[in-house]
Amino acid sequence: MLEPMALRADAEGQWVRRWTGDDWFADADGWVRERLAAGGVAVSGAPVPYKIRFWAAVWCYPTDHGWFWFKENNPGQAFEAALIGALADVLPQHVVAPLAIDPDRGWLLTADQGPVLGDQEGADWRRLVLEYAEFQRDTVGVEDALLASGLTSLEPSRLPEAVSLVADWFNALTIDHPLRPGPEILSGLRRAADGVAEVEKSLPGVVPMALDQNDLHARNVFRPDPAGPYHFFDFGDAVWGHPFATLAAVREDVDDHVVTAYLEKWSDLAPIDVLRSELEIAEPLHTVHRMVSWHRLLRHADEIECAAWVENVEYWLDALVRAYGSASA
Repeated sequence: MLEPMALRADAEGQWVRRWTGDDWFADADGWVRERLAAGGVAVSGAPVPYKIRFWAAVWCYPTDHGWFWFKENNPGQAFEAALIGALADVLPQHVVAPLAIDPDRGWLLTADQGPVLGDQEGADWRRLVLEYAEFQRDTVGVEDALLASGLTSLEPSRLPEAVSLVADWFNALTIDHPLRPGPEILSGLRRAADGVAEVEKSLPGVVPMALDQNDLHARNVFRPDPAGPYHFFDFGDAVWGHPFATLAAVREDVDDHVVTAYLEKWSDLAPIDVLRSELEIAEPLHTVHRMVSWHRLLRHADEIECAAWVENVEYWLDALVRAYGSASA
């Protein structure tokens, strides 16, 4: 039996209030039922508010064809619906194709795929990482289609501007705002904008930019059957940037043999030692990718929502400053 997740402290904020309000639900529910009916699917029970945070709402619908998942994102990540639609068109072998999307409203409706990999016995991390590398390689050739969705581009030349925008936003917060950083972090963010400018100069430049899901873990992938390919989902945090930044997200779950196997998926481009040099420079970009994702959301959040997630935001601010904005950098 599907159990709805508990609301968090951001429940009093504007987005959770919206997504638990009658007016919004009537509009969204009407769209879901219309799209299900168009696909020959009948709702068989009351929808369940599975997960509602300030960044997204997920409602689940029981039907005569199993569960269906409806999602609306915070405007900062509303591009996900269009991105999923584009991925389903150009790389259907790697993702879960939606039943319906509404790009203008950022709405996404998808059939249930069974247990996620993290809920299955014997999750194969090596296979996960290698199939993800193949997925990334395949995104290189469809860059225009993916960027047209509104996906943020963080290719090396854009990094200083991206970090400067983050620094400007935090610097503009009032003194009593729950996310207002201390002077050391604020000055560190300014230095980080200069620090990331060195990345483009340092990279060997043998690896093309690609999609970074920016939240790779075993609960964001399905394995529909043991012999079939993995299907990735949940791209709200995604960016277009250096693909090797992804490995920072899985370091605690894989050993160096898996990292080497991942690099071997790119070995037609350069020898492994060169790829390792690129990895050493590119992996810390995970801190930039994550902070940009948070910034996209926080720009649309109220102070209640910001206060509810202050520890998470502070963690990534600190990580970004340590990576690129330390006083000794």
